[in-house]
Amino acid sequence: MKPSVEGIMYPIMAKALVLSRLSELSEHRFSSHPIEVPHAAWSRCKEELDSAFSFGACPDVNQVFVLGPLHKGPVGSSDGPLVYAPADGELCGSDWKISLGVPARLRELVAFSDDICSEEQSLEIIAPYLSVLFPNAQVCYLLASGRSDLIGRIVEKIGKDFPFSPIFISNNIETNCAAMWKEAFGI
Repeated sequence: MKPSVEGIMYPIMAKALVLSRLSELSEHRFSSHPIEVPHAAWSRCKEELDSAFSFGACPDVNQVFVLGPLHKGPVGSSDGPLVYAPADGELCGSDWKISLGVPARLRELVAFSDDICSEEQSLEIIAPYLSVLFPNAQVCYLLASGRSDLIGRIVEKIGKDFPFSPIFISNNIETNCAAMWKEAFGI
């Protein structure tokens, strides 16, 4: 998957900016509860992002989940899948890189499409933070187009099979576009 908003919604060399703050980050661990993060441009939400990611690096974490909205709505037939993921691989910016992959236990529940996922910026906006704080983690990026029982099944599997993995719900506070994920987690 290729970055599409670097230099537009966040600066080139963004990892360097995150690293410059690393000494200010606390040493407490991330919460085991989903953490809501914004997906607007850094010029608008950098303070919120810094607060959401205000914990020290976690090199021992091997799985991270980023759950966001698919703003374009359902793709294809109405009875088709409602949750999408990019193909396994990497997402790389000018000075950061994260590994992408959907765990085997979730693969049958999602449709894969780099084209659909690259239209959304929710992962890319936080990728420089993830590359610094979770340098050895695989990131499972899931996009939902609306409420469904499938989202509940995915959340249940994440909770059961990955109880200590960090979960970030990318949401716009004004529109609450990730409400489907928040409701599935009971938040």
